[in-house]
Amino acid sequence: MKTLFWKLGSAAIAGLLVLGGGYLASSPSPALAEANAVTFPPLDRLVHYTTVRRGVTREHMLTSNEALAAIRAGRPVPTGTHVVLVDYQSDVLHRYLVSQKTGDGMDDWQYQWFWPDGTVKADEDTARCYSCHRSQQERQFMFTHADAMAFDGTTQ
Repeated sequence: MKTLFWKLGSAAIAGLLVLGGGYLASSPSPALAEANAVTFPPLDRLVHYTTVRRGVTREHMLTSNEALAAIRAGRPVPTGTHVVLVDYQSDVLHRYLVSQKTGDGMDDWQYQWFWPDGTVKADEDTARCYSCHRSQQERQFMFTHADAMAFDGTTQ
């Protein structure tokens, strides 16, 4: 009986591999997060400067006091700055989008998605983040630049 079970099990696995292999070979591969210099920031050191709401989506925007001061003064934010979008779906924390200034150049920003536990969310296409935020180059790549400029230090 044990031998029959083993043979049937082996045949089933082999069949799945053949069928699955053909499917996998013809299917497009999912977009994966690229390895980059973005680190998960210490959230407790960042300031919540605005909230964006769209339907069931609520996005809390965070960055450092130093970045907010630079923005208000019309200067580039310091290298190493994190800008974090905390993504809630139906009031449940879903993920974080972290943009980080990785160099001294105006457009030296990189993006990474993270799960709520701080691990990289590898099924996101970070190249899309950069291509979309590129339209905001004159505003430090931030769609919420006006909110950062207007932030007066009170919690949103």
